[in-house]
Amino acid sequence: MKVSKQQWDEEYASGRWDFLSSADEQTRLACIAAFIASYTPGEVLDLGCGPGDLLTWLKPGSVSRYTGVDVSEVALAKVADQSFPVERVARSLTEYTPPARDIGTIVASEVLYFVDDPASHIKRIVDACTSVGSVVISLVAPNERKPNWERASNRVWTQFDDLGWDCHQSVRVENYARGAGWDLRFYLLDAKVGGDADRI
Repeated sequence: MKVSKQQWDEEYASGRWDFLSSADEQTRLACIAAFIASYTPGEVLDLGCGPGDLLTWLKPGSVSRYTGVDVSEVALAKVADQSFPVERVARSLTEYTPPARDIGTIVASEVLYFVDDPASHIKRIVDACTSVGSVVISLVAPNERKPNWERASNRVWTQFDDLGWDCHQSVRVENYARGAGWDLRFYLLDAKVGGDADRI
């Protein structure tokens, strides 16, 4: 499901993706923020961040820095400043290489469907960092009304299963009114980064 930078910019400008900022989408972001605060506080690297909706839920005391990476400059222009440093990087996930520093949490929420070999790219980014506490992935849950999205999600999960990473938690968030759901997996990679090891 490759999409060009121009198309992403046009779709964000037209409001095509505004629904991602709606109340229906917020519960999964709150879950991600709660995990970060509890287990791997520190710098957050948000891949495919869009307008930065996750920032609404991140607790300043648990985040030392936020780096939002997105191919769309239109989306990045909507990423709001915070009490902690916020960096906006206009680049595709497949082309992005992070600075060699400690990252508390890498988040890839509702973006990996659009990437060929997504697990290999996430692993490449992890390996480029000095250390990474956790990787958080969010994808659409199986839904018989959306077989294409289900196939796309299954393709991504199969690739991550092949990495052999420790899936510390798996959570399904469902919106019964919309008949939609999301599967979240929290891969714990380095408990020494940020969090309290006794809680893990």
